[in-house]
Amino acid sequence: MMSSQMRNLAILAALALAGCSLGSTLNSGANNYKGKPLSAVTAKLGTPNEVQTIAGQKAYIWNVGNALYACQIRVVMAGDVVDTYEGSGDVNICGQYGALSGGLKGYGE
Repeated sequence: MMSSQMRNLAILAALALAGCSLGSTLNSGANNYKGKPLSAVTAKLGTPNEVQTIAGQKAYIWNVGNALYACQIRVVMAGDVVDTYEGSGDVNICGQYGALSGGLKGYGE
């Protein structure tokens, strides 16, 4: 009887570890858009919700997720290419887009 309980515990532990590993893999695919055209970002995120000009640079903003779990992704351009790609909000939602809070400013330099 004891060996059956140990076997079940081992299976449960293996499943829990596999679940942690899978979640980590899903959210670790950071998107490095720095130096790429805006079309690379819009292919993933669609049309931006807002466009701003900040200090002469175009900034594009997407709001993804829902009312409870949301992420705002901001892309600032340097001419025709992405300078920064960053997100703020729910880490699980932002992570799906490679835009973790604090952003990917300078990512891949």
